Amino acid sequence: MNGTEFRERRERLLLTQSVVADRLKVSTATVRNWESEVSAVPAAVEALWDVWEDRFQQESPSFGPLTLVYSDGPMFIDPQGPRRPLAMMHQEPFVANAGALARVCALWGRQGFHSPLIMMPSGDFLWNANELAKVVDGSDTEAPTVPVLLRKLGAHARAYSSRYVRNGPRMPSFNETTTRQREIEAEADKLDALAAADTPTLADAKPVEDVLDKLRRLGMFLPDDLVSAVDGAYVVRGIPWPAPG
Repeated sequence: MNGTEFRERRERLLLTQSVVADRLKVSTATVRNWESEVSAVPAAVEALWDVWEDRFQQESPSFGPLTLVYSDGPMFIDPQGPRRPLAMMHQEPFVANAGALARVCALWGRQGFHSPLIMMPSGDFLWNANELAKVVDGSDTEAPTVPVLLRKLGAHARAYSSRYVRNGPRMPSFNETTTRQREIEAEADKLDALAAADTPTLADAKPVEDVLDKLRRLGMFLPDDLVSAVDGAYVVRGIPWPAPG
């Protein structure tokens, strides 16, 4: 795999160089050198990429478009059991992974929601029913659910609390800088608290929007992909059940 192929595969998954570098345990500069062909992509990295590509897709909140497929009744038919109406299949389209997972979490356990799968345009499945069960019960700690996304936003704000945008030409004093950092970290703590209190059917985005707005006013730059994913997830939660056929 040459550098151009590596970059194309990364961009197809909507992954940044830093995200790929973090997963591969190398520096962002190393990934940049591979893609510009300053240095060759190691064979071991190519093998790891083949193994991890599906997981990269699952962990990307922006990956899409996707289709959620589910039935309104059990798919298994007992040949010795009583006759019952055949289950009907339903399809719901989603722009991105985070929205599709938010919908699954909101519908999980409801009567009329069975055997969910999330399908890619290729016809392959991004998520099967067993994997989605782990997303819903929280054992998949990296799937881009709302709590995971809120914690990532909080971690970003906390990690970059000293790099906020400053207003005016005057450099802030040490006390002013320390106060601003503490304010940013306090908002990050609120995101963690919202993540801990979140439920899959909570459709009120205002508490989250208030925190994100406060962070912006404090000069904090937040990753667009994470913010958009959270916004999309709350929109999906507001879709009524039963879903349109």
